[in-house]
Amino acid sequence: MGVTRRRGLTEPAADAAMDAACRNLCLPTMRGWFKRVDAAARDPMPYRGFPAEPLTAECDDRVRRP
Repeated sequence: MGVTRRRGLTEPAADAAMDAACRNLCLPTMRGWFKRVDAAARDPMPYRGFPAEPLTAECDDRVRRP
């Protein structure tokens, strides 16, 4: 099973894809984090730091959730 890379998505299509993926993968914290993506785009962050923040937040919330 290979990974299909999608390039050239419009912003609304990318938003919809991220929202759907987070729902399918049961990642509610990450889904909320991606809604702040415009603010994150203005913040100078290393490329690898961008996915690290929502993934870490998801892990932290899973520890706190019953």
